[in-house]
Amino acid sequence: MDFKQLETFQKVIEKGSYSDAAKALFVSQPTISTRLQALQDELDVQLLVNNGRKVELTFSGSVFLDYVNEIMQLKDDALKTISKTKGLSFNNLHISTTSIGTYIIPHISTAFQKSHPGVRLSLSFSNATSAIKQLFEKNTDIVVSPATLKNNKLISTVVGHDSLVLVASTNHPLAKSNDSIDIKELKRHQFIIREEGSDTRKHFQTWCETNNFHPIDLIEMDQSEAIKIAVSNNLGLALMSKFIIENDSKSDHFKILNVKGLPIHRPIQVFMLADQEKNQLRQSFIRFLRERLGG
Repeated sequence: MDFKQLETFQKVIEKGSYSDAAKALFVSQPTISTRLQALQDELDVQLLVNNGRKVELTFSGSVFLDYVNEIMQLKDDALKTISKTKGLSFNNLHISTTSIGTYIIPHISTAFQKSHPGVRLSLSFSNATSAIKQLFEKNTDIVVSPATLKNNKLISTVVGHDSLVLVASTNHPLAKSNDSIDIKELKRHQFIIREEGSDTRKHFQTWCETNNFHPIDLIEMDQSEAIKIAVSNNLGLALMSKFIIENDSKSDHFKILNVKGLPIHRPIQVFMLADQEKNQLRQSFIRFLRERLGG
């Protein structure tokens, strides 16, 4: 058995279901099932039973859980102690980010970890709504997103800036014009849009309402990379982050269209719970991010 299996066992009991444990550990539900099955096979005993929607312990599972809790606590104590013997402070920082973070966070996180060798970073990617939900559920420490959100339980810091632009393939008929394109002309073309909960989707809807524009032909995708590929293959137009386009190795495959009301400028922000405002590690990462993004 290994620590991942034990951690998974703990989390399933804590959350009451495989699906909720998968969300908390940022893995897929099949991964949860595989880990638990391997653990039960090794012990040759059933630890859990499904009772409707809730997972419950068998008698053997209840006995085993006490030992697992002890083992995992000893593991944490051992890691902290070993870290101190090296003159390091052991810290974890979990960062959740939206699609724009795919192009920002990994590179900056690597640099941050080199300058803070006692810190262990972990990253997860989702849309703005899901990322903020993770923050409120305390499944992440900070959220990096261009979303605009006001909540007295949250604090936010602007670390950079981004613009949303309407993008087409260079082979698209509209890409031939450098003049301003009449919004009415856009109705004849297919749009590729982000899923509900995405900050980009919210801006697209607001732009449509402001300009009394009602696109007829829409395809919904939940990943910026998929949208980028679709646009480059001339499957439609998309509202996308200029930052993402400019940082793509094939940026010359895209044409930013000149359309009324665009680009849409938005800040890149870091969100965290207000009661964590004085956390030094989180503030250090925010300063590090702001210095590199010019915020």
